[in-house]
Amino acid sequence: EKKSAFCFYCFLFKQPRAENYGIEAFTRNGFKSWKDGPKVFNQHVGKHDSAHNKSRQHYEDFKNQRQNLPHVFDRGSQKQEEEYKARLLIILGIVKFLILQALAFRGHDESTSSMNKGNFKELLDLYLGKRGEVIAHVKVFCLVLHVSFHILHLLLISFACYIMH
Repeated sequence: EKKSAFCFYCFLFKQPRAENYGIEAFTRNGFKSWKDGPKVFNQHVGKHDSAHNKSRQHYEDFKNQRQNLPHVFDRGSQKQEEEYKARLLIILGIVKFLILQALAFRGHDESTSSMNKGNFKELLDLYLGKRGEVIAHVKVFCLVLHVSFHILHLLLISFACYIMH
C-alpha cells in the first residue's frame, strides 16, 4: 500500500511540458515528500497555462463532450448534423452490403470516365440515381472518401469486427 499522492488530472491526461516539474511524482511514482506538500502542490498546479491546468481542461472537455467549446464550434447547426447522419447512413449501408456479399470495394480504374469504377462507387452512383434528394448530402461526404481511401478502410474494419462478434 503506497502512502503517495497522485494528481488525477495529470495521471489521466498527462501533458508534455518543458520544465517537467514533478510530472513523474504526480503521475507515475506518486508524491511522497509530505513536509513540503503544500508548496509542491502549488508549484505543480502552477499558473493558468501549466501542464496541470491543461490536463484539468482536457478532463473537463472529456467529461462534457457535448458542452465544450470545440464541440460547440464543430457541431454546427442541427440541419448540418442531420445531413451528416444521412450521408453516413448511406455510406455505411453500401459498405455493409459489400462486406456481407464479400465483394471488392475498388475497381482497376476509378476515374470519372471509367465504365466500371468499382463496386463501392458504382453502388453509390446507383443509389444516388434513384434518390435525387440525397445527392447533395452524399456528394460532399464522398469527396472525402475519394481523396482518402483510408477512411473507407476504417469503416471496413469496424464492420468486420461487428460481423465477427
